[in-house]
Amino acid sequence: MDTGQEEAGLPLTFYERLHAASVDEKLVLAREAAGHPGFDEEDAFEVGSHVEEALNQAGRYREFEGLLDAWKERAPRVHEAEPAVRTWRVELALRLPGRDVQGALVSLAMRTGDAALVSRLAEWCLYRGRLHEARAGLLEAWPRVREDETLAEWTLVDYVTRAVLTCMDAGLREEPGLSLERLNEQLSLFDRAVPHWVAQGLELRTGRRPWVRREGASLLDLSPEAFFDEQRALVMTFETELRIRQGWPWGRTQLLFPEALPPAARAHGAWRGGASAHAPAAARVHRPGALGARPGRGACPAPACARRHGARAAPVGRVPAPARAGGRLGAGRVVGGGVGAALGPARATRGGE
Repeated sequence: MDTGQEEAGLPLTFYERLHAASVDEKLVLAREAAGHPGFDEEDAFEVGSHVEEALNQAGRYREFEGLLDAWKERAPRVHEAEPAVRTWRVELALRLPGRDVQGALVSLAMRTGDAALVSRLAEWCLYRGRLHEARAGLLEAWPRVREDETLAEWTLVDYVTRAVLTCMDAGLREEPGLSLERLNEQLSLFDRAVPHWVAQGLELRTGRRPWVRREGASLLDLSPEAFFDEQRALVMTFETELRIRQGWPWGRTQLLFPEALPPAARAHGAWRGGASAHAPAAARVHRPGALGARPGRGACPAPACARRHGARAAPVGRVPAPARAGGRLGAGRVVGGGVGAALGPARATRGGE
């Protein structure tokens, strides 16, 4: 029945034209879209994803910033409301010279508090040695992350691990002789979530204390948790080698965690349950359907344009990875197409997501 109300969103014919258009035409269409009365957050996500990919493939990525600026002027409400826009702003700041990386990341962290998304963008900063920017974003998002009861424990532990190592690295770059007492002051924000290995990590990662090799029964008789601690200590020692011999900056070496540690390591206790605050960071369970889901919006099981033109998928809750859905465009891919290439030997996603 016709209710006389205009359906929200851009018409299907717009997306057909967008797909068939050249790169220059895509830019024109995307700018014009912001003036359409039905242009909403989902349109911004779908159109932006498509145009970003096209510009990236054409070697014209920096022009994407102009499109977002046009949306900010012509559709300010949508520009501010769509989380993907803030993600793109951080990516642009990281890839283009002279941009405010810290401001972009802090703005995203302040508005979303998405643990997985903030972590991944912080890791991009870390690979490039942007320690202060990564630290600012991780600390800004922490109050929301801490209170988010929808997060799986492994996501929370990973987040704290990344934040603690980032605070340690930033402190060591500012003050090479950083003491444990001074570090603990900086980590007081995390309260009882601070991992038990901080003191050991500070000594091993700076070379102040050598790694002690274990052999035979002394190794085989260790509990699973103690065995995992020994593996972590070995990796921390290796970080010093990467900095001294390979010239890796502070921040980049910590990207070994948690991928350099075996997936068989098991968590012991639950942080919120109070049994243990130190579950291993590598112990995690992957949620099905992590890919093909929009950050904080849930997965879209429908083909292109079905959410707008047909049965619209209902949100199914947040997902642990910042991935994009096919949606109207049907082109599912991880947020930040250039992140993986930029990270090189490090990683843009966790555990093969």
